[in-house]
Amino acid sequence: MANRLLPFRQYDENDVINLFANDVADAKSTTNGNGSAGVFVSIKSGGGNFSKDPITYVDRTELGASYDHTKNQYPEVQLKVTAASVGALAGEVIGVTLKQTLEQDENGEKLLYNPVKKDELQAVLSGQACPVATRGIFTLTTDAFDSSSAGNSCVPGYAAVISPENAGKVSGVAWSSLVTYSGTSPRYLDFNAAAGAFVRYTASHVVGTWIGTGTRTSVGPATDVAAGAYSVLKLNL
Repeated sequence: MANRLLPFRQYDENDVINLFANDVADAKSTTNGNGSAGVFVSIKSGGGNFSKDPITYVDRTELGASYDHTKNQYPEVQLKVTAASVGALAGEVIGVTLKQTLEQDENGEKLLYNPVKKDELQAVLSGQACPVATRGIFTLTTDAFDSSSAGNSCVPGYAAVISPENAGKVSGVAWSSLVTYSGTSPRYLDFNAAAGAFVRYTASHVVGTWIGTGTRTSVGPATDVAAGAYSVLKLNL
């Protein structure tokens, strides 16, 4: 499954929001996209209107066969989140998804008809509310953060910010490198988000602090699905 979160984590359920559905669903459990667990999200434009009905029935032809004179109606949460935009301010980010949003398993079988498999995959169905943690300690795989040219950018003690390259991911910045002002001249952080474009990170961009990194290796003949580099984030939103 495309889970960017490793098992070690510490958070309080009171710091989890269970009101929003992820606007994006991964095609399969093996898909690593913005529907995955461990994606940093913001409220979608127009997706935080509490005047709407909490649930609306919509046509979802991909969930079943189509026949004349019939409808495939499916309940869907109207409040939506989407992957935080590149270089987003901390105030624009509400948290990190704790479950993957899916419609099918790795074999292309619809999870709507297999709730046990859905729970085994630590997933929610497309349109269902996805738990979003606003603070706590989380262990992230390399799919959740960007690496610098020198390697892992999530140096312990660095500030955590939303990636300058990829929506929904995070990166690391030395606190001393955050933009400061001397008169009218800002100091720029050397992160190139696009050709010739620099993200001007300030303290308002900081979503937490990196508290550790490590590498997990496979032991024995079986490949460890959690093998590889990881970083531990103290999220504080």
